[in-house]
Amino acid sequence: MAKNNIKEYRAWKSMKARCYAPSSKGSHYDTNNIQVCDRWRNSYDNFIADMGNAPSASHSLDRIDNNGNYEPQNCRWATNTVQTRNRGSFNILVKYQNEDRVLKDVCTVLGLKYDTIHHRITQLGLSFEQAIADDPFDRKVTYKDKSQTMREWSEELNIPIRILYDRQFAGWETQRMMEQPIRRSTKKI
Repeated sequence: MAKNNIKEYRAWKSMKARCYAPSSKGSHYDTNNIQVCDRWRNSYDNFIADMGNAPSASHSLDRIDNNGNYEPQNCRWATNTVQTRNRGSFNILVKYQNEDRVLKDVCTVLGLKYDTIHHRITQLGLSFEQAIADDPFDRKVTYKDKSQTMREWSEELNIPIRILYDRQFAGWETQRMMEQPIRRSTKKI
């Protein structure tokens, strides 16, 4: 089989392209000066001698420290799941059992829907503790001396609940949040 048909060979070529191809200018690799070690840069055989073959088709080349170079002590074959959890800028870290953990892992442990908790934190502005404690749509809001859940206010005022939460997240005061008319699109479809 030709080298370019082998998964490991393609990983070796892609690793070098990420660091040295003209199209990498301005990329994360370029701005962080990520390099391929001398031993691997010009020798596929050395790369394979150090890394071995990927354990399965679902494994690809991963840097343990994403700001570190491609070198034997900083590379491994990893699954997409492991790689995704290794991307610090991509993940939300939360404090769980006195330890910083990736939100997706904590949701798995707690049996919660990741998308729901992620939305509550990133879109509704809730803390991790608030996001897992209860349904934010069931929280009471007092307006004109009346206390109701956001769901109830949404139904009573005929304002979509998403709009109410977007307004609350934007820091609107309760009166403005409840009384501001909804902009309707004038575009004809």
